Formats: sequence, structure tokens, C-alpha cells
Amino acid sequence: MEAEIDQLINEKKYAKAQTKLLSQLHFTSDRDMKDKLGEVYGYQGKWDDAIAIYKELTNTYPQVAEYAFKYGGVLARKAQDSNKIVALGLVGKIKENLKKAATLNPKSVGMQWALVDLYVTLPGILGGSTSKAFDHAKKLKSISPIDGYLAMGYIHEYDRDPKKAKDNYLYALRLLDDLGNIKRNQLHYQIGKVCGEYGVKLEKGLYHMGEYIKNYTPLDGVPLKWAYFRMAKLYRKKEDKPNAQKWIAKTLRLDGILKPALEEQEKIEAMGTLGS
Repeated sequence: MEAEIDQLINEKKYAKAQTKLLSQLHFTSDRDMKDKLGEVYGYQGKWDDAIAIYKELTNTYPQVAEYAFKYGGVLARKAQDSNKIVALGLVGKIKENLKKAATLNPKSVGMQWALVDLYVTLPGILGGSTSKAFDHAKKLKSISPIDGYLAMGYIHEYDRDPKKAKDNYLYALRLLDDLGNIKRNQLHYQIGKVCGEYGVKLEKGLYHMGEYIKNYTPLDGVPLKWAYFRMAKLYRKKEDKPNAQKWIAKTLRLDGILKPALEEQEKIEAMGTLGS
């Protein structure tokens, strides 16, 4: 049964996997099954159901970093999909669980990245802190240099220091050839984004952003509309107008008022007359 459920998840047949998991959990309280059910809820954007699962697992197994990390992660995704009042009410629990996860497993790349993102994007009044974000980026650098430099670039980008952002991003790309097979989908996105932003290693950028899109689930954090937008920009930088048009159209079908996408569309349509 477990192999069948795993196959359904791999095939992204999440509703069927959910049904089988719920059936199994009538006969067992196996925590791995509950964990899979939480992930399946997350894959479908059923944040309240996923939150209930990971709250239970975190309370029952308080020393398991992965459960605290996933609890904080699904809370964060609910916050992203909710209005500001709901989101503000979730901030405390998000911070509590992500910090707990990173304390229990300080060498986890994903957990350090989550804290970088949290401290960068939160307003100062709610605990956002550039200095704390840099602390976690430094920890990332000691675990995975390419992630560390990407995180440094990300923080400088938010901090409106484009020169330092570019220096860190491009240094990260210089480390790319030393990597083996990349398994983390978020890293595919970051690499593709940097290649498109600076017009370097465009073929690699297309490959990595394509991998992000192919393997995407709602738990990855960056919505598909942004991945489509990045593909459009990569193709524009490659001077491939038809593919750039295709991807920007896909972006705008998902979000017709996304300002960067509308601006990108103008640049794409100008290709061949005003250049790229």
C-alpha cells in the first residue's frame, strides 16, 4: 500500500493519494503516514488540513526538526494566501516553529533558507531583521557555499544594494559547475532567476528554471507565475522572441495584473524593432 501511495504522489495524483492515506490511518497511527498526508494536503493547497497534521506531529514529537519545519512552512503558505489580518496572526507561530527547527537541525539548508526569507520579508515591527538574515546566510555559506552566496545576494537585493547583490549572485554562479545533481527545487529556481536577471549562463538558467517548473509543488514557495515570468525573461535575454512571448502569455494567464510581467511583455513586444 505504501509503495502505491508513493507512486500516486510521484504522479501528482494527490486526491487519490489522500483517499488511500486516510483509509490507512483508520487502522494505524503511523507517524510517517501522517507526515505523508500532511504533505499531500500541502501539495493541494489545503493549508488548514496540513496545519492540523503538523501541529499534531510537532506536539507529539517535539524533538523532530522536520515536523516543526513543515509546521512553520505550511503556516507561512497559509499566510501568503490569506489577507493581512490573518497573516499577521500567524507570524508568531511561523517564527516559533522555524526557529525551533533550525535549532534542532542547524545544518539543514532548507531551514536556514526559511529563516533568511522570514527575516528579510517581515516588517521590522513584526521581527524582521536584516542583521539576523545575514547571520543565517553566513550559516548557510558554511553548509553550502552556493546557497550562502545566493542568500547574501537575496538580502542585499531586498536591502536595495544592487551592486552587492550582483556580486554575490554572480559569485554563486561561479560555484555552479562544482555541484553535482541538484535535488532541491528551490535551488533550481534561484539559479534560473540569477541567470535571467544578469543575462549570464542563459542555457543553464533555462534548464534550471525548467526543472523547477517540472518538479513544482505548492510547497516550493515561489508560485508558478513567477517561474513562468523568469522563463520569459531568460528567453528575451536569449533573443528568442517566440518563446519569450509564449512564457509571458502563460504568466499573464495566471495573473493578468502582475506589474513586472506587464513590463516584461512590453520589452518582448519591442524586440525586433527596438532590440532586446
